[in-house]
Amino acid sequence: MQDLDDGRARKLARKLPEWASVDAERRSAGLDPLEFPSALSLEQCSSEATARYKAAVAAERDVSGDSRPRSGAEAGGGKTIVDITGGLGVDSRAFSQVAERVVYFERNAELAAAAERNFRRLGATDIEVRCETVGPDTDLPEADLIYADPARRDAAGRKVFLLEDCSPDILPMLPMLLRKAPAMLLKLSPMADLAMLARRLGPFLHEIRVVELDGEVKELLCLLLREPAPAEPEILAVRLSGGASGGQGIPVFRFRQQEEREAELIFAESVRTGELLLDPSPALLKAGAFRLPCARWGLQKLAVSTHLYLSPVPSGTKTASCVPGTPFPGSPGTETGPAVPGGGLPADAAPWFKAYRVLEVLPLGSAAFRQLRQRYPRAEITARNLPLGSDALRRKLGISPGGEVHIFGCRLTDGSAVLIVCGQIN
Repeated sequence: MQDLDDGRARKLARKLPEWASVDAERRSAGLDPLEFPSALSLEQCSSEATARYKAAVAAERDVSGDSRPRSGAEAGGGKTIVDITGGLGVDSRAFSQVAERVVYFERNAELAAAAERNFRRLGATDIEVRCETVGPDTDLPEADLIYADPARRDAAGRKVFLLEDCSPDILPMLPMLLRKAPAMLLKLSPMADLAMLARRLGPFLHEIRVVELDGEVKELLCLLLREPAPAEPEILAVRLSGGASGGQGIPVFRFRQQEEREAELIFAESVRTGELLLDPSPALLKAGAFRLPCARWGLQKLAVSTHLYLSPVPSGTKTASCVPGTPFPGSPGTETGPAVPGGGLPADAAPWFKAYRVLEVLPLGSAAFRQLRQRYPRAEITARNLPLGSDALRRKLGISPGGEVHIFGCRLTDGSAVLIVCGQIN
C-alpha cells in the first residue's frame, strides 16, 4: 500500500479535498489507496476548484461553440470531451461529471496506469484512458470540446512560458484539433502575456479567462473556436474560492481591450485620511483592467502606473487633513473611531478590491521611516510604482510583517512618493 509523506498529504488535502477524503476512506477500509506516481504530478495538476470551474465552462458550450446557461441533465447530455494532456486526471475527472464521454490521453505510461486505477476508485467509470503522445498525426475521436494543459517545463525541468516551448506545442496542431472539435479549451501559465496570446492564437481565440483562486492567479484559460472571432477576444477576470463549485455565483469581470483603451481615467487630486483606498484583485490586474474601474464605477486612480484607487466620498462628507506624525483617529493605539464614514463603493465593485481606511499619509523618506517604525512595529508592506519592491521597502522601514495595519508606498499623479498607512476593512 502506497504511503504519502506529510508534505504531499497536506498538499493533497488542500488542493484535492475530495480525492483526499476518498483516499483516507480507502486506507481506513484496508483498500488500495489512490496513487500519486510523483510529487511533480501532484504539483502540476489542477486544483479541484479550478477543475470544477473548467467543467462548468465546458458544460455551457454546445457543439457549435455557442454559450448559454444550462443545468441538470441538459448540461452534459451526449457531450464528448477529449483531454489530450491527461496527467494525474483531475480535469478529466471533473469533465466526466458534465459529459457523457471523456477520453483521456497521457504519454507517460506510469501516470496513465495510475490515473486509470484512480478513476475506478473515484467512481468515474466513463473515462476512456489512452496512453499515447498526441501530435499533429494522432487519430483523435470526434468531440464537442478538446482540452489541453501543455507541460510548462523543458527537458532540464526549467519552467517555460512561450507557447512553442510547452509540450505539446499546440500551435501547429490547431488546425487538426479544431477539425476534430468545434471548441478547444487551452490552459496556460498565469505568467503568459495576454497580448502575446492574442497575437499567436489569432482569430480562433474568442476568450481569455484569468482565473484567480484564493487571492492568487492560478491559470489562464483560452477558448478557441472553429469559427473565427469577429473582433478581439473577450477577457474575463474570474475569482474563485476554495469552496466554489461550478460557475454559479462566481464574480466575473468582462471586457475587451478596446473598452480598456477608450475608458476615461479619473485621477485622485490627493489622498486624505478617512478615505477608502482600494487594492485591485490579482485577476483584475492580470487581465489589464486599469482604466475601466474609473469608467464603470467612478473610482479615482492614484496615478497612471499606480494601480490603487480611491472610492468617491459622498457629497458633504468631511475628510481630515494629513498632519505628518499624527495618527488619524481610529488607528491602532487611539481610543476614538474613524470620523469619516465609508465611501460609496458600488456593490458590484466590492468583490474586486480589498478595501482599506486611510489612517495617515506621509511623504516617503527617512523621517517617515523613523516615525512609522516607532508607531507600527508590525505591519504589512506593499510598494506600487516605486523603484524599489515591497521587500526592499520593508527593509527600509524596519517593520516586521503582521499586525492590523497595511502601509502602501506609492507614487501619486503629481509625481510625489508617499507612504499611505491604512487599516483593512474587508
